[in-house]
Amino acid sequence: MDTKKLETALGPLAPLYFDPDVAEIMVDTCNRTLVEKEGRLVDAGVHFDSPEAIKAMVEALLGLTGKQLNPEETIAHIPFPESQALSMAIFPPTAIQGPHLVIRKLMNTDWISWEKLLEWNSISKEAYEFLQKVMRAQVNVLVAGGVGGGKITMANRIAELIPPESRLVIVEDSHVLQIRHPRAVYLEAARTPNVSIRDLIRTGSLMRPDWLIIGELIGAEAMTAMEVMSRGHTALTTLHANNPEDALTRLEGMCLMANLGLGLDEIRVLIAASIQLITYQRHMPDGSRKMLEIVELRGVENGRFVLERLFRFDPQKGRLASTGIKPGWE
Repeated sequence: MDTKKLETALGPLAPLYFDPDVAEIMVDTCNRTLVEKEGRLVDAGVHFDSPEAIKAMVEALLGLTGKQLNPEETIAHIPFPESQALSMAIFPPTAIQGPHLVIRKLMNTDWISWEKLLEWNSISKEAYEFLQKVMRAQVNVLVAGGVGGGKITMANRIAELIPPESRLVIVEDSHVLQIRHPRAVYLEAARTPNVSIRDLIRTGSLMRPDWLIIGELIGAEAMTAMEVMSRGHTALTTLHANNPEDALTRLEGMCLMANLGLGLDEIRVLIAASIQLITYQRHMPDGSRKMLEIVELRGVENGRFVLERLFRFDPQKGRLASTGIKPGWE
């Protein structure tokens, strides 16, 4: 897509969108536009003349991709060029105060490098070197984190540690991952009629991947992912959670949504056969994003998951530090 056309369509939001320090743009009303900058919400000082002006901007953005606003729908998802952002508009009567627009920018892969993450203390050098070994050992990884915790960025970076001779097949519902790897193949379900993410996970598993990279798990497709991974496919996926234990609880619930008649004990055994390592990170109160734990899932005993903390954030040292426990695959 032509950058100039995008700039024109964005109108007064263009300077915010092209500002590398702005992570998210939220048009709440004609007189209030907020942005997330350096981890905090601030008023951008942008105003629109009327609700119709906001609607016209949304229509212009949709028009860049050949789409039109459906008058019968009050929620519109707006695709951005090269998956640089996730955007959604909500209109009355669903939006009581008038049209709302949210643009969540996906971080530039060249900007947030491992060097930057180390510089910002988002991860320690020791943990970074450990993750390099993890990817060479072909360990199945679940990247978990809270809202705005940087899961996508971390999944991108971790996947780029996969040796360059490996073949990556990346399957997503909506394309957001931006993995720099010489042998990456991308598949997307959302823009393809009659193709579900569950279909795509199965398809990707048949494409001879050395690594299957699965976009964020949000529903019953988690069962398909676990089945594929338990059969021997090496994989990395992401999930929203508030801690490693919560990640496994949410994973259980998603698998139950598939309604295959399996009990909780059977699902836990399946998960333990599929996932070996969980990384967890969070958006901190000071605006920073930090990896707080790296946990090994060692199996199930007496119906409960067995977890070992390999790395834990040490507040006194101010960094992610090894617990001294060796992973089971070494």
